[in-house]
Amino acid sequence: MKNNYIKLFFVVSILSVNTQAMDDMGCHFSEDESGKKMPHMMSMSSMETKYDQLRKKVVPLAGLSNDQINNMMKMMGPNYYWPLPANNNSKEALIILAHGFGKQGDYELYNSMKDFEDNYVTSLSLGMSMMTSDHINCSLIDMKNSNVEKTYVVPVSSTPYNTLVRQWRYIFKLENEPTYADVNQVDTQGVMFLEPISDNIYAKKIILEYAKEISTDEKNEVVIIIAHGPLNAEDNEKELVIMNNIGKYIMDNSEFVTVRSFTLQDDAGNEIRSKNVSMIKDFITNSSNNGKKVLMVSNLMSGKGIQRSIQKDFEGLDYTFNSKGLLSHPYFKEWIFDSIDSE
Repeated sequence: MKNNYIKLFFVVSILSVNTQAMDDMGCHFSEDESGKKMPHMMSMSSMETKYDQLRKKVVPLAGLSNDQINNMMKMMGPNYYWPLPANNNSKEALIILAHGFGKQGDYELYNSMKDFEDNYVTSLSLGMSMMTSDHINCSLIDMKNSNVEKTYVVPVSSTPYNTLVRQWRYIFKLENEPTYADVNQVDTQGVMFLEPISDNIYAKKIILEYAKEISTDEKNEVVIIIAHGPLNAEDNEKELVIMNNIGKYIMDNSEFVTVRSFTLQDDAGNEIRSKNVSMIKDFITNSSNNGKKVLMVSNLMSGKGIQRSIQKDFEGLDYTFNSKGLLSHPYFKEWIFDSIDSE
């Protein structure tokens, strides 16, 4: 009987070690000189399954080959996490979720989050999370290994009404189905997932300030608020409600003639996007013909996103564009602090 207990203890010990090893295997990342932790490649069989799921879930990908989807993924940038140096022994942590803004944009986000170092153990988890959640899960594991007891997750998005935010929410067990591939969910014990900034007063103040920065005569100016926009029509209508609320705030706190909101629906396909671009062009042209100067601002999170394509879309038209994103404004960090305090 004693020998059986010894064998049982040995088996349980091995299983425990293997479970920990599996966790560690999931967190084997390549780290560069700046501290970015990149995931290892998935197996080919796993990738095949993910490609099939994406074709079913994301309509614009339905007719694409694996190679075409893979090329799109490369253009979107990698999924990785990027811890900031730990300057405290805080029991609270902050994970910033963002889809990524290119090398320069990611560095700007990283540097802007240094304001939180004294209060929270802080890390960025960047990427579209379409085929993996490893970069998010391993960031959480790092937090727990630092004896963090509570983690606040900040989704960097101008609205909750898009597939990316829903994918993040699925990863944190707040949605029943993934919007992209079926990725692993994370341990949510001690985790608080915050709501996107949407039409919070800080978003309103930032966008009003950006409009005023490029204004010279409010009484003869109209303002366009332009957004990336979601894939489907229902989400688009909900985002426009948010943007119109921001527009009303701008009207109530300025002398602009009018404020109009538009979404590009940048990933919804050429036909839908072209229709939206055409509507914006008509508004700019009609406003100019009526003697009004056109100002363009956005609720884009970064100034390093689709701004170049926006400028190309409206090349030759008479308007002034403030291309700054919400992230670069000090009010964005104030919003994070206030969001945490209200929980």
